[in-house]
Amino acid sequence: MMKFNVLFRPQIFHKYKLVFNKTMFIRSTDQPNAESITRPNMSQPYTKFFVLDFEAICDNGAHLLNPQEIIEFPCILVELNRAKGGFEVVSIFHSYVKPIIHTVLTEYCTQLTGITQDMVSNSPLFDDVFFNFCNWHKDHTNSMGKEKSIIVTSGNWDIGNMFIEQCKLFPSTIKIPEFMCTWINIKKLFALTMGQYPLGIKSMLKTTNSKQFGNIHSGIDDCVNIITIMNQLSQRGCVFQAINKIISV
Repeated sequence: MMKFNVLFRPQIFHKYKLVFNKTMFIRSTDQPNAESITRPNMSQPYTKFFVLDFEAICDNGAHLLNPQEIIEFPCILVELNRAKGGFEVVSIFHSYVKPIIHTVLTEYCTQLTGITQDMVSNSPLFDDVFFNFCNWHKDHTNSMGKEKSIIVTSGNWDIGNMFIEQCKLFPSTIKIPEFMCTWINIKKLFALTMGQYPLGIKSMLKTTNSKQFGNIHSGIDDCVNIITIMNQLSQRGCVFQAINKIISV
């Protein structure tokens, strides 16, 4: 199996830190941060956005599973249409993932995510899924020229926590690629634009009077919902800039 030596860099998984811009948020639904809403003279630094939302194996109450493992890997590539001021879907990557430690899903996990045992048992392991994802990402960024792309998530858990922990389970086959080290936390941009820090995707949809697509905690459905939120923020003049970064120490 070919590996991407150009894409991947050496990474010591137990030695990393998450870097983020510290911002004071205005927690008012009536008085949003006007400076962040409209910036007519500022151009968007990115043109393509890889919207990602992992789902992981989980349990309820005192029976929390450790470590958690990714069981759904969805990502939707959208492109900013500057003329329309919105985001258009270009391509979709989606795969379920077979866990290697907690191989049997809990009833709670299935009820929360809609992911059944058959869906993960018949799926590839994470390193194979991630290899395919990197191929897909490379196919859509190879000929970009001066265009730039960025990962988008709702919160920092997906990349800053879950992805890092998942990679630790495959130290011999996975190295963290550069493009996974920087991402946009849409929650923070939402707070800067709307004036309140959101609890999650559902609250962001409610605040912007947007219709929910599918089920919350379905990874692929949540990717669609994040895109809806991005379109709402775009209409309010939000500049989609990188917020977080993983660096080795």
